Amino acid sequence: MMEQLRHLPIAKSNANRLLIMAYLAGEFPRVRETLLLQRDWEDCPDDVRIMCRVLQEMGATFGAETSTDTPFTLLDVGAAGTVLRFVTALAAVVTERPLQITGTTRLKNRPLRPLLDELKALGADIRGEWKEDNAHAPLTIYPPSRPLRGGALSSTFDRKSSQFISALLMIAPYFSSPFTIPELPRRGNSYPYIDLTLAMMREAGADWSYTETGVVVKPGGYSGDRLLEMARAPEMDWSAASYAFAWSAVSRRPVFLPSLRASDRQGDKAIVSFMRPLGVETQFLEGGGVELIPTDVPRLACYTPEGLNEVPDLVPTLVVTALMRRQPFLMKGVASLRLKESDRLRQLVETAALFGFRLHESDDALAWDGTFSPVEAQRTILVDTVEDHRMAMAWSIASLLYPQVQYTDASVVSKSYPGFWREPIFAALPH
Repeated sequence: MMEQLRHLPIAKSNANRLLIMAYLAGEFPRVRETLLLQRDWEDCPDDVRIMCRVLQEMGATFGAETSTDTPFTLLDVGAAGTVLRFVTALAAVVTERPLQITGTTRLKNRPLRPLLDELKALGADIRGEWKEDNAHAPLTIYPPSRPLRGGALSSTFDRKSSQFISALLMIAPYFSSPFTIPELPRRGNSYPYIDLTLAMMREAGADWSYTETGVVVKPGGYSGDRLLEMARAPEMDWSAASYAFAWSAVSRRPVFLPSLRASDRQGDKAIVSFMRPLGVETQFLEGGGVELIPTDVPRLACYTPEGLNEVPDLVPTLVVTALMRRQPFLMKGVASLRLKESDRLRQLVETAALFGFRLHESDDALAWDGTFSPVEAQRTILVDTVEDHRMAMAWSIASLLYPQVQYTDASVVSKSYPGFWREPIFAALPH
């Protein structure tokens, strides 16, 4: 019997980009309703809920009189890094009232300075800093006195974050003149998400092109009608689907994933090729949906997937799957995992040790040579989820072989996959 996922969420990367573009086009309420009300709100990722709430709070300030007691509107983005970066750029273009942005301590320790500096260079009025101790100089975004000016991306801009680049690209159609990103990276850190941004912008009506000088975005805005069409058929989340691939690889049982499509543009669709050497073949069905078929594959001397720096969210899934299949590995290009919701490299090393696996960590690589020490069958293995959804979901796969697994907080999965523990294949796992 083939198992089936029933609560696969919409892709938060796509949904949040769509909501930002809809806000710029003045279509946020209609797009939000079209995107979310046709599916179970209970299965909506926390990051998308937070984006909807923050944009609604921003909209509620339009036309409101400024009070001497509350001169600022405070937006709390919690732990949602995507919301922080996208809304910061959005507010720099459209806010009609001063906004202050706050979030969790962990989020305030993640980088934002390159984006702030670039927005200021384009004419945004942003004051204060983004850091843990910013009580005396909180990050405040003031209404722009004129449209941001466009021009070219600064040569000193840190291009390591695809979200920084995506945030600038999405607001660029509302600049007063064309905006150019010279030498836009076509590979590297999370590049598929930049590609996703550009594809969605074009579908929404933005005018951009590759030229000899780089990517050029022309003023013009987005089409409300096109945005509504996009909201009617959103992509479902391939990052969330990766855990079903892992479950199939370790349990050696088939799974059906509804709503996923061969035409989906998410970078994490790369899980299809990454899982083939780990024993899972993928069949795309003509009418939509994907079947995962376990296969007998020989153990490699060393599993060395390439391009992980483009899809870092898949790394925890691949690490745990390889360990449970006793497949030695060398994974390169993983340095960015230190800057996620937790230091994921450190957490993977420390948690793997609880299962008897000694991983070798360097600045930009993670490896396992195949040796391990069996753990007592009755000894509880407590996985510290460190407020990181991907730690809980990835290590849940280990409980197929280690039923004594427990978690410090299994509920963290709600950030991206609220229905995770309600899925038939995961509900039976200890949590």
